[in-house]
Amino acid sequence: MIGEIVSHYRVLRVLGEGGMGVVYEAEDVRLGRHVALKFIVHKALDRPDRVVRFEREARAASVLNHPNICTIHDVGESEGRHFIAMELLEGKNLDTMLTHGPLPIRQLLEIAGQIAEGLAAAHARNVIHRDIKPGNVFVTSAGFAKIMDFGLAKILQAAESLTDAESAATVTSGLTTPGITVGTVAFMSPEQARGEELDARSDLFSFGAVLYNMAVGAPPFRGPTAAVIFSGILERNPVPPLDIEPTLPSKLQDIILEALKKNREERYQSARDMAIDLRRLMRELDSGAAMGAISTTSQPRITAAVTRLPRTRGSRRPCWWASSSGSPPEPARGPLPRLVRT
Repeated sequence: MIGEIVSHYRVLRVLGEGGMGVVYEAEDVRLGRHVALKFIVHKALDRPDRVVRFEREARAASVLNHPNICTIHDVGESEGRHFIAMELLEGKNLDTMLTHGPLPIRQLLEIAGQIAEGLAAAHARNVIHRDIKPGNVFVTSAGFAKIMDFGLAKILQAAESLTDAESAATVTSGLTTPGITVGTVAFMSPEQARGEELDARSDLFSFGAVLYNMAVGAPPFRGPTAAVIFSGILERNPVPPLDIEPTLPSKLQDIILEALKKNREERYQSARDMAIDLRRLMRELDSGAAMGAISTTSQPRITAAVTRLPRTRGSRRPCWWASSSGSPPEPARGPLPRLVRT
């Protein structure tokens, strides 16, 4: 495929391959810009009516225009191959960054604040991600956290929609969808694991799991199989982050554990609320007001509780970049859009 013209994109090189398809760097010959061209291979697109639904949902996701969301430029089809064109960026994948262990607290808060802002902007437009995890967050060389593949899980589920009777028989089909890995399962919300209808609060639980991973170096729910992880998500509370990393600010633990409440009525109700608390904690750290909230106890680090999930070496996703040493800037202080529940 290298060198071919697909629609109005010249394919230049392979960037990576995942459960949903192959991603290439390509040149938009009309506009002269380079993009990440993701070809979608999925059973949901084997019927014309599903293709129409897929394209409609993809275009709905493409309206998201925010510095912390990877932009969808285009969606289309060429010779039976369905693709999404996304912005091409340089920087680091959060999943790769976490291979070195927990993030420094200020870097964690800078990235987390930007993720919260991106989620708030998307939720205000009734777009739910459904697959928030470190592998879907990039930090660009300019210092911006970018949420990737926004809406893709919902797009494919929408394209795969059946009649009500068929849907009742396949309510948990999303858990066996190609591309769903143990890494994805580890960041699912309880309602997602149960196959229930989702709203924006599902993303907040997943975001809480990402925060936990950033703070202690591993997800809150771990295990060798999806079944073991589901059991933890549904039935067990996570080990408190301070039990693993005693030097963390206690307020950060409070934010994480509130996001990880199993009952969505009890957890954070909006990404805006999470962003406000993260910003407040950053300000307190900058002013020194939160120093008293940082544990100085001499209790030993609990390392046995942290077992890292296997990682796929060299994995890449849309919003691509080379390694960069740049640190993300402090999140913007402006007001966030009001969350509209779906």
